[in-house]
Amino acid sequence: MKTTVSAGRAWHYKYSIGRQTAEHNESKFGRTGGSCSPMDIAVLGECIFILSRGFGYTTDGYYGDLGNRIGKTTFDEDHLGDFARNGFTWPNSLAISAEGNVFCSDEYENKIYAFGPDQIITFPEANPNGESIFNWGSSGSNPGELNGPTGLAFDKENNLYVVDSKNNRIQLFSSTGDFIRQWGNKGNGPGEFNNPWGLTLDYEGNVYVADWGNNRVQKFDSNDNYLSSFGYSEEREVCLNRPAHVAIDNQGDVYVTDWGNKRVQIYEPDGEIMASLYGDADDYSKAGLYVLNRDPESIKKVQQNPDPMQHLATFGRPTGIAITEDNRIVIADTRCRLQIYQKDTEYSEPPA
Repeated sequence: MKTTVSAGRAWHYKYSIGRQTAEHNESKFGRTGGSCSPMDIAVLGECIFILSRGFGYTTDGYYGDLGNRIGKTTFDEDHLGDFARNGFTWPNSLAISAEGNVFCSDEYENKIYAFGPDQIITFPEANPNGESIFNWGSSGSNPGELNGPTGLAFDKENNLYVVDSKNNRIQLFSSTGDFIRQWGNKGNGPGEFNNPWGLTLDYEGNVYVADWGNNRVQKFDSNDNYLSSFGYSEEREVCLNRPAHVAIDNQGDVYVTDWGNKRVQIYEPDGEIMASLYGDADDYSKAGLYVLNRDPESIKKVQQNPDPMQHLATFGRPTGIAITEDNRIVIADTRCRLQIYQKDTEYSEPPA
C-alpha cells in the first residue's frame, strides 16, 4: 500500500477500477466493465456513476458511439451496467440531486439532462431520445441560456449550480431548470473567469470553481461574493496547470484534478498546499489491462521502459473527482480507470 503523508494526514492508495471498454461483461471475476475517456464521476451510496465521453467514432457494426454513456459500478467493482448510451454529443460533468436523480451537462448541445438512477440499458442497445426524465437548455448568452456548460453541483436547497464555461459565468437553476441568478464575466481578476470547468460546494455553502484558463481555483460565499483564490503560482509544486474538477472532504480539505500537470493537488481550506497525488495504480483492475491514453509521449515511455507499470501507475490526465462521507477519494483517470484512495486522519509513521 502506497501512502502520501502531510500535515498530520495520510492518503493511502487502495486499488483501481475498470479498463477501456464499451461492454458489460460476465467473467470469472463477476460482472466487469469500464469506461471510454471518463470525464466525471458521482457517488450515491456504494454506487459510482462514471460519465464516459466515448471513443469519438462509431464502432463497426453498431450505430453510434457505444462508449458515450453513463456507467454504474460499485466500490467492490461489480459493474451493474450502463445507460444513456449514445445519448450525448460532448458530455462533461455529473451531479446527483436530493431525489437521487443523475444530472449531466452536454457542452456541445448546451443542455442539462436528468436521469433516474436505476436505469440499465442492455449492451449494445440505445434509446438516445427516450431515457432522460427531462432536459433543458438553449444556446445563447442571456440569463438562463448556455454556451458550453461544464461543471454541476447541487446546494442544500437542491438548486443546481452550472458552470457556463464559454460565457465565463456561473448560473444557478432550480432542479427543474428555472433560472435563479448568475455571476461572473471574462477576465483574470477576482470573480472573473477564463473558460472555467468544474465546481463544488463545501459544508458551509461556499462555492469553489476550477478556473481552467486562469490556472486557479476561486472561492465564493453562498451569496456569490468573492472570497479568495489559490493555485496560480510560479512554484512548480504549488501551481495549477488547467485545473479540471474540485472536491471537498469532510475536514474541508480541497482536492483539485490538476489536468495539465497530471496530478491531484490537495490544499487546506485556506489554500495552503499540503500534498500531491500522482497516481499509484501498480496493480491491475479485475476488469482487465490498462490502456494508454492517446498520447505519443506516453506510448514512447511504455515502449522504452522495462517496467511499463512504472509509467502506467501514474495518472494520464485526471479529470473528475468525488469524495465520500468517509473520505474515500475516487479519481477519474484518462487511462480509462478509477483510482481510489482512503484518507486517514489518525495515521502514525511505522517504526524505522
